[in-house]
Amino acid sequence: MRLITAILISLFFSSAAQTAEMQHHQHAAPAEDAVYHSTGTVKAWSDKKVLLAHPAIPALNWPPMTMNFLQPQPPLPALVAGAQVDFSFRQVDGGYQLTAISASQQ
Repeated sequence: MRLITAILISLFFSSAAQTAEMQHHQHAAPAEDAVYHSTGTVKAWSDKKVLLAHPAIPALNWPPMTMNFLQPQPPLPALVAGAQVDFSFRQVDGGYQLTAISASQQ
């Protein structure tokens, strides 16, 4: 009887762990064609990439970080390093691409 109980408990916890892992991966994966919005600070700007420091982005399970965003072509109008910005982006092959960026209206 103890062996059957141990097996059932083991199967229950194994199934619960697999379900939790599947849910985590579903939440972490960005939706296809989804556009995300955030605020941040421009750290560097080029015609190919924009380095932004941004707060956590819960929709992607991202912590606060500094990262490069790809520029669309043609590139967006340049902003100076240190500028506080509102920006939007989407996932593309090779990373995340800005769709819009503007100086924050504070």
